[in-house]
Amino acid sequence: MIRRSVIGSLLACVLIPTAFGDTITGAGDLATLQNRQQQLDRAMKKVTPSLVCVQDGTGAGSGVVVSADGIVLTASHVVDGPHRRPPRFNVIFPDGSKYRAELLGMNRTCDAAMLKIREQPRNGTSFPFVELGESSTLARGEWCFALGHPGGFRSDRPAPIRVGRVLSVGDRTVVSDCAIVLGDSGGPLFDFNGKVIGIHSMITEVIVENRHVAIDVFRRDGDRMESGESWGRLEARDNDLAETGFMGVVLRWRNFTPEVVHVISDSPAAAAGIRQGDILTSVAGQRFADPLGLSTLLSTVEENQTVKVGVDRVGDNLTLDMTTGRKPSRRELLEGRDREYAFDDDDDHLRELENQLTVLRRVGPFEKRSLEEMARYEVITDSARGSVVEFRELGETLALGTVMSSDGYILTKASEVHAARSPECLLSNGRRLRFREVAVDTAFDLMLVKVEAQNLTPVQWSAQPATAGRLVITPDTRATPLLPGVVSVASRKLPTASRGFLGVVMMPVSRTSGVAIKEVLPGGAAERAQIKPGDIVLDIDGRAVQGMNDMRNTIGSLPPNSTVRMRIDRDGQMLNLTIQLTPKFLSDSNDVMLERYLDPKNLGKYASAHNSGYPEAIEHDTDLFPSQCGGPLYDISKKAIGLNIARAGRITSYAIPASAVVRVFNELKKQDSR
Repeated sequence: MIRRSVIGSLLACVLIPTAFGDTITGAGDLATLQNRQQQLDRAMKKVTPSLVCVQDGTGAGSGVVVSADGIVLTASHVVDGPHRRPPRFNVIFPDGSKYRAELLGMNRTCDAAMLKIREQPRNGTSFPFVELGESSTLARGEWCFALGHPGGFRSDRPAPIRVGRVLSVGDRTVVSDCAIVLGDSGGPLFDFNGKVIGIHSMITEVIVENRHVAIDVFRRDGDRMESGESWGRLEARDNDLAETGFMGVVLRWRNFTPEVVHVISDSPAAAAGIRQGDILTSVAGQRFADPLGLSTLLSTVEENQTVKVGVDRVGDNLTLDMTTGRKPSRRELLEGRDREYAFDDDDDHLRELENQLTVLRRVGPFEKRSLEEMARYEVITDSARGSVVEFRELGETLALGTVMSSDGYILTKASEVHAARSPECLLSNGRRLRFREVAVDTAFDLMLVKVEAQNLTPVQWSAQPATAGRLVITPDTRATPLLPGVVSVASRKLPTASRGFLGVVMMPVSRTSGVAIKEVLPGGAAERAQIKPGDIVLDIDGRAVQGMNDMRNTIGSLPPNSTVRMRIDRDGQMLNLTIQLTPKFLSDSNDVMLERYLDPKNLGKYASAHNSGYPEAIEHDTDLFPSQCGGPLYDISKKAIGLNIARAGRITSYAIPASAVVRVFNELKKQDSR
C-alpha cells in the first residue's frame, strides 16, 4: 500500500536522466534512436500489466496499480460524480479480468484520486504494479509515454501507446506532447525507465497541451487519500486571477513560459518590484506548469497574504515578497468585471490558437518534433529519397504518394485525389507530370496511378510486422522528417470494416418518411452512384425509410460490398438506383479531436473524410493532416512498415501495413490494360 513507509522507500527511486538531449549526427543518431527504442520496449513490457480500465457503471476512465495489494491511482474527475451511494467501481486488467474496487480519497484541486481493489488476485499472491517516479526531478524535454483506454476497455484492441516529451513541470501538473483523449483520463504517464510520473487529467484542442497530475501530488497526499479524506475543487478553466488586482500582472505564455508583458500600476506585483520582461517561476514557493496551473495555485492563496514570488530576470533568479490584494468573487472572475487591464494582443492570441491546428504551428524546443529531434530521423528518412511524391491541384496539396515501381506506378489515397478536376503529380526532383488512374481499391481507399517516367526509386518495404511501441517517422517529398510518432496498436481489422456504408451526410425532411442528402462524401458508394445533395431517399430494398436513424441502421446492418436498391426523389423525378456499399469509412470512436472535428463541414480539413473501415490497419499517434496521407511510414529499420492512409482523431492515424500495400498494388496493377 502507499503508506508512509512505502512512500519513504519510493522516494529513493530517483529518475535516471536520459541522454537523448545530446546532439549527435549520422550513425550516432541511429544509435540514439535504437537505444530509445530498446528503452521503450523494456519499459512497455514492464508496465503494461498494471494498467486498468476504471468503470463506475455509467462511464469509463483509466488507472494504474501502484502496489501489490491493489492501490490504484486515477483522476478525481473519473470517480467523482453523481454515483450511487456508496459508489461502486470495477477495474479491468489488460487480460480482461475484472475486480471490485472502492474509492479511498481524492484531492480534487489536483484532479487526483485513489482506489483500492477489494478482491484477492486470482492468478497469484499479488497484483502487478508499477513504481512511482519523481516529477520534481523531471527535466523539460525528457521522453515519456502514455497508456490508457480511449473509448473504454475493448477486447479487440489493446490499450494504445503514445510517445512524447515533457514540456513543462509544476508541483501539481506535468504538461506533455504525449497525446491523450477521452477515456485516457486517470491513466499513467511513464518515463522511459517505466516509472509513473503523471496521471492523465485534461486536454485542449492543441495537440501539445496534455495535462497530467504530477506524481508528486500522490507522494505528498497519498496518506490523506488512503485514509479516506477527500477535499478541494477541480478548476477546469483559467480564472485569470493574475491579471486582477489580486496580483496585477499580464503574462504572455510561450512554450509554457510566462513572461510579464505588463505590470498594473499600484498593484501587489508593482509594489513587490516585479517588472516587465520578468519570467515568473513560482508563487508561494510552488511551481506551476501552465496557465491553468497558475490559476489553480492563486486560487489557494488568501487575500492580504505575503508570499514569495520567484522570477527570472535576464538570467538572475530573484525571490520577491508580494502581499496579495482583494480576491474577486467567482462571479466577478467569470464575468471579467474585476479585470483592471485588458491585454491588447488578442488578435495575436487568436492567430496563435488557429495555427495550433495547422502546419503553421510554432514548434517548441522541447517537443518531440523539435528541429533537433527531427534532425535525428534524417538517417532514417534518407531511405525515402525519391520515393515520395505529391499530388496537387492549382497549387494546393491534395495528398502524398508512394512510388511502387521504377517505371512510374504510384499508390496514393484515392478519396483525396479522385474528385480533383486537373491534378498533377509532383516528383521529388520538382518535375510535374500528368498521371493516369489505373484502378482503385475502395476498401483500403488506395488508388494506383501511372506517370510517364523511368528510373524512379520505389519504396523498400519491411518484411517484419509493425508491433506496438515501434518508433515511426513520416517523410515529405524531399525525404525530410515531417512527423514523428509510435505504433500505438499493431495491425488489425477495424470494426467498421464489417459494416456497410453509403457515404453521405443526412438531414431530416418534413414529410413523414424519407431522408434528405445534405452532402455526398468523396470516395463513397453514393458518389459512385451519382447521388446528389438534395436527393431524398424514399425506400431501401422496397422498404420505406422512416428517418435518419432507420436509414443509418438499415445500411449499417449490411456487410460491405452488399448491393442495395434505392428509390430516390430528385426534384420530383423518381429514380431507381442499384448501389454497392463500401465499408464504413467514418470512425465510430469518440477520439474525434473535440467539437471542431465533429462538424461535417470540416471533414477532410483536420481529420480525413475517409478515415476508417480498413480491412487491415496500423494505428499510430502521428498527428497527420489529410493532405499528408498517401506517403510511406518508416520505422528505425530504415524500411517502410506501412502507407499512411488517414487521420481519424486527435491521437489516431492509420497506415495500411506493408504486406497489404504490396498485395493491393499487385492486384491493382493486373487491372492495367495498357
